Amino acid sequence: MPTFLEKLKAAPDASFHVLDPVKAERMKAKTLFIPSPKEVATVIATIPEGQTRTIVEMRQELAWLGNAQTACPAKTIAYWKWLAHAYDEALVHAPHFAVPWWRVLKDGKPSRHLPGGVEGQLALLAREKL
Repeated sequence: MPTFLEKLKAAPDASFHVLDPVKAERMKAKTLFIPSPKEVATVIATIPEGQTRTIVEMRQELAWLGNAQTACPAKTIAYWKWLAHAYDEALVHAPHFAVPWWRVLKDGKPSRHLPGGVEGQLALLAREKL
């Protein structure tokens, strides 16, 4: 089974899509940016210490970066989780993947699906004195 770092490195490049009418109506947008892990990491890395962003805010920034009306929710969340799980691996093997994933909140709350669960994410945020 590949490590999270290997998954991140093997992920496809970012892409821009014009949505068909059915998807456009569902997503309330005509254009979609599917980010790569690099773009997700870049957006997370820009969150200042002591601050947080929601997934929705992160998707808005990714859409702007990709010159689209919206960004893919599934890939944004998946790559955020992969980056979080790769954090420990990254500290040892590839520091360029070590992004402050704990500054991202899902629906305004810490996620139980990330390393250390809700308590782990809250502890990392507390270190930054939020």
